[in-house]
Amino acid sequence: MMLWLAIPLTVLFYLLTRKLARRLHSPLVNPIMIPALLVIGLLLATGQDPAAYQAGTKPLSLLLELAVVAFALPLYQQAAKIRSQLMPILLCCSLSVLISVGTTLLIGSVIHASPELLASVATKSITTPLAMSVSEAMGGIPAIAAGLVIIVGMMGAIIGFPLMRRAGIHHPEAQGLAMGAGAHAIGTGAAAEVGTTQGAFSSLAMVVCGVVTALLAPPLFHLYLWLMS
Repeated sequence: MMLWLAIPLTVLFYLLTRKLARRLHSPLVNPIMIPALLVIGLLLATGQDPAAYQAGTKPLSLLLELAVVAFALPLYQQAAKIRSQLMPILLCCSLSVLISVGTTLLIGSVIHASPELLASVATKSITTPLAMSVSEAMGGIPAIAAGLVIIVGMMGAIIGFPLMRRAGIHHPEAQGLAMGAGAHAIGTGAAAEVGTTQGAFSSLAMVVCGVVTALLAPPLFHLYLWLMS
């Protein structure tokens, strides 16, 4: 039964949360986090097989690829602005990756985390498929990497814009770059709801940070292992 109810329930939870979010204007009422928690609660309460629910939502998962491609539209609309600021954008994204991976390895050395765990955590700020692939190549656990990516994305979507407003960051391009670099696709979705410029720059940051992480994370990780040996 859950196989056939999966899509209707998912869509219902999402639409209800979206309506509630527009009414309350609270970052805690997140259209991704709340439906996910409702689905988890429903499965636990009814004892249904999560695999059956996942199989039922397979068509939605396939649509995700089209949704990612759709991020190209705001990029095209902001192409002139992006070209004029390309070097600062690349620099910001590269520094973001270095800080993200570097702080992960630094904290890992302080708490004596295992290399396997560090390899899984280091890719937390890029999209799930890429994070799983890069993490596995470094000897990490793809499932942990995927879970952390989702958690980081949700946190970014919830606290990203309120945090930037408190910090006095109101520039649309800066907001978009921060969301894409720190919260990947989930953050990009939240940025696109705020504005076209934020969505475009977030899309660009998501792509650039994904590529830079794939290039820099493995050598940085192996350098860390060499220094700690």
